[in-house]
Amino acid sequence: MTRIVVVDDHPLFRKGVIALLRANGHDVIGEAASGIEALDVIAGDPPDVVIMDLSMPELDGVEATETLVATYPDLRVVVVTLHDDEATVARALRAGASAYATKQAAPEQILAAIDAALSGALWLGPGVPRPLSTQGLATGRTSSIPYALPGLTPREASIADLVGRGLTNPVIAERLHLSVKTVANYVSIIALKLGSDNRADLAARIRAERDQ
Repeated sequence: MTRIVVVDDHPLFRKGVIALLRANGHDVIGEAASGIEALDVIAGDPPDVVIMDLSMPELDGVEATETLVATYPDLRVVVVTLHDDEATVARALRAGASAYATKQAAPEQILAAIDAALSGALWLGPGVPRPLSTQGLATGRTSSIPYALPGLTPREASIADLVGRGLTNPVIAERLHLSVKTVANYVSIIALKLGSDNRADLAARIRAERDQ
């Protein structure tokens, strides 16, 4: 039985997906209304599949996917969202999503997306544009910084680099076009992963890793 967590900030849609999954023999072990809540629900006990919305408060679905796939390599993310533009599809796939469907998809298509993701295939639903370039989309491991910190996703590594350079959360948020709260959440995740209990120690660890 496939273990699934459903992440969507619309309760009615989330409950509908859960009902569909349970009616078809899947084991829904948790649900969340935001990316940050999803990380908390999944922490330490990853499911087989996460059904992921993209537009959510605190931490969006692309960023949550990036973190989850990097932390739990065997986990599969199936995106189910309203967005069907090529740029959004490409972002989700680069973050590590295994399948992408719109909320207009038939129930059978969502179930097919789950089956395809579990088999290791890249699945795009009817009407979902295939990005012009699929190079690197299966792994979602791209980074614009010149070094990688162990255990961090590309987004986390980018934020860690700015923390190491002494930038404050508001400055980082403005530079990366994120909310200050989202940056603060990322910094907390980075500190946890790197074993730091304060910002000064975190910045020192990041600089030491960068200068190696």
